[in-house]
Amino acid sequence: MNNKILKFIALLLILAGSFSCQKNNNIDDMSNNKISNIENLYAQPLSVIQKCVQGKWKWYVSIGGQTGYNYTDNTFVKFDNNICTIKYSDGSQQTFHFTWEKFYLDRFEHETYRMWDVDRNEAGWYFVSIKNDTLTAESLPSGPDIPYSFGFVRIK
Repeated sequence: MNNKILKFIALLLILAGSFSCQKNNNIDDMSNNKISNIENLYAQPLSVIQKCVQGKWKWYVSIGGQTGYNYTDNTFVKFDNNICTIKYSDGSQQTFHFTWEKFYLDRFEHETYRMWDVDRNEAGWYFVSIKNDTLTAESLPSGPDIPYSFGFVRIK
């Protein structure tokens, strides 16, 4: 099982690296939920990342860690300025305040920005790409854990 997870993560890294070389950075007005395609969102200025992330999203998949794949039916995330609200399928809700922290993402050889959870004083997600209405994020573990990838679909 762990071999399959590692192979999948390796494939994701290879694909992400090949897409980062492409010039496909058309940014439309995200406030109107128009289509935007940025393969290397992590390499964009903070203002672009913030613009692309704002809004309501359906959290549909988590990949990595010890569980492999985890698909969710009714989990929603809302990014509103520097507040993230997650409404889980069981009816529970988590809200946290975050700031944007610059860090060096060595696998892409870029500085980027990640959400910093102010309440828990820990690193949150960084955003890899946005393709049409799908946003991809990742988190880097602080220890020996396997990184997580996340998929969100914009709610219109």
